[in-house]
Amino acid sequence: MSLTLQILDPLHDPEPSDWERLRTAAGQCVTWRYDLLRAYAWAAQAPVLLAVLREEGVAVGAVSASLRGVRPHRGVYASGRDPAGLVDVHAPGNRSQKGWWFTGDPEPQRQRDLLRGYVRGIRRELGAGWRGVVWREVSPGEPALLPGTVKVRLPTAPLAKLATPWTGVEDWYALLDRARRDSLRRRARSFTADPSLSVEVGPARELVTAAEAAALRAENDLKHRSRLFPLAPLPLPYLEALVGGDEVMAIAYRDRPGRRLLGLSLILDHPTWPVCLSWGALLPEDGGRKHLYFDGYVRMVEWSISSGKAGLVLGKGQAEAKRDLGADLVPSSALAVPL
Repeated sequence: MSLTLQILDPLHDPEPSDWERLRTAAGQCVTWRYDLLRAYAWAAQAPVLLAVLREEGVAVGAVSASLRGVRPHRGVYASGRDPAGLVDVHAPGNRSQKGWWFTGDPEPQRQRDLLRGYVRGIRRELGAGWRGVVWREVSPGEPALLPGTVKVRLPTAPLAKLATPWTGVEDWYALLDRARRDSLRRRARSFTADPSLSVEVGPARELVTAAEAAALRAENDLKHRSRLFPLAPLPLPYLEALVGGDEVMAIAYRDRPGRRLLGLSLILDHPTWPVCLSWGALLPEDGGRKHLYFDGYVRMVEWSISSGKAGLVLGKGQAEAKRDLGADLVPSSALAVPL
């Protein structure tokens, strides 16, 4: 089939009429909704390029990338393309997903052909100054699917996934180390019984405002961001679009007297494998509570089991702690390929 690319700048270009149908057919989370892509692009420090892959005019997949120019833009929003640089393929606003996907489950050779067509189209679009493609969140077995023969591979943090095939949280507890199991049980009971603490699980739009979510997320992002390439926290307009929809769950911890938000986990809902997008909490010295981080996993697992999910994508970071909670660590890498 003849492959064409519909290349879009979410900052300015309108949403394709079939975008939502494509996203849904591919089983992609809410972070790929076009209004969220636009909000992300406005706050990005590198221009965002979205390509819809079409065969005979029918959308069959998509690739999202940031255009990293040769001059780093730190602390400023993207203003336009540089004449040269690298194409950085990644999921916008979420390291737990890939920046490329397709409808259905194409055979490996077809995936390679589609991605080869993407690379050719991007090369024509950007010109000779753009010298390479970086593919992020590459899983074992996927390097052979990516186009190009000369590849530089860099291992990155593994992705933690926790299957939840149980009928109750006690089944999960039974698999854990005794000390971990006892501490999780004890703290969950203590927090539930604490009259000064509120623990709520439900749709994010009902439990937290966008301003609260943005402030707590920013505090966490700024604490952990790279000094060399300090990415800006997700802005309020992005969190407004994210939290205001019906595809995001929240675990919210508040003090009962003042209803101050102490901790927040945001989960991207999905029929089978929801994605844990973020966690943020006030430090104890700022009025927060100790041990909310691990209690959040108890609430996540309880929700996943009761909702009939296959499991949870716990994301990256804190790999050893997540493995102690029963998660599988899926190796991940970044591949750089000449364009």
